[in-house]
Amino acid sequence: MKSVYNGVIVMGLAIAIFFSYQWWQSTQSVQPMASESLLEEAHSTSLNHRSAVQEVEGERRASSSEPQSNDQLTYYSTGENIGQLSIPELNKTYDTFWGTDDATLHQGVGMYVSEWTTTPDEKGHTVLSGHRDTVFSELGELVIGDQLIVEFDGIQYVYEINDTWITDAEDRTVIVKKDEATLTVTTCYPFQYLGAAPDRYIIQSHLVATYEM
Repeated sequence: MKSVYNGVIVMGLAIAIFFSYQWWQSTQSVQPMASESLLEEAHSTSLNHRSAVQEVEGERRASSSEPQSNDQLTYYSTGENIGQLSIPELNKTYDTFWGTDDATLHQGVGMYVSEWTTTPDEKGHTVLSGHRDTVFSELGELVIGDQLIVEFDGIQYVYEINDTWITDAEDRTVIVKKDEATLTVTTCYPFQYLGAAPDRYIIQSHLVATYEM
């Protein structure tokens, strides 16, 4: 009987260590932003660079009237580090990985891959997801007008939040094709919920500027 009791204790400790390691691994993908320069830059983008974005979008429409599909699908491996997400209001930068399977989300923020979503350079619908109890624990502090910066393939894409809402965990209508450059960030909700959360917290934003790095 004592050996069974000891075995249960050992198994419990092993499970606790395993999940603690997964939590630690996820938090390693989050760092403080390098400097305040990105915050100042983000706050100035709407006035100084909106016309530049419109000009780029106009050139894209002139060059092709057909909507672009996601041609990056074969360029990356699942779990590969493909860029970063920075949130100036939280002073945080998050490593971003290709895919949103369980293993990838344990690494940090994942970029959703589907026929309806695109990488930022394609100026369609980019969707990023992360766990609420590791990378996105502070996401609920953001409000409309705050900005999100995605670094991808040598370019910074600055988005401004225009909407937030809560939806059911099984709702997949958020992941749809969009003709305008849009960034959607999702995580489980409520943030402090124990166990499998019943809802999703959604942040949607539109592109306001791009910068070469």
